[in-house]
Amino acid sequence: MRSLILLILGLAFGAVCAAIAMNALAQRSAYARGVMQVMQHHYAELRNAQRTSRCEATTIARAHETLRLLSDEIERSVYGDSTPEPPFREYSDRLRSAVADLGDGTKSCAELGPVINRVGDSCDACHRQYR
Repeated sequence: MRSLILLILGLAFGAVCAAIAMNALAQRSAYARGVMQVMQHHYAELRNAQRTSRCEATTIARAHETLRLLSDEIERSVYGDSTPEPPFREYSDRLRSAVADLGDGTKSCAELGPVINRVGDSCDACHRQYR
């Protein structure tokens, strides 16, 4: 009987410790996930504007500026103070280049289509490698 009680207590203690460890590991990457979620929101806003042919200058400019700022944060959010791997830097550079081509909102929806696709393709390429 004593062995059974100790076994149950050991399992309960192990489950609590595992939950604490999993929570700590999840918080480690919370900033990177947050950056990606906000980028995804603004990319979807651009894509929806282009699909509905409502490429208003204010919408495009706001999404461009936010994506530009967040693309500069990607390396820091994933790697912290350490140096990113060269392939990761290459993916980040491709994303920054595509975001820079969005411009200030003066392009037509037809002109923005390929640029928006490049932004999405650069995100997808990195996610295939690092997810």
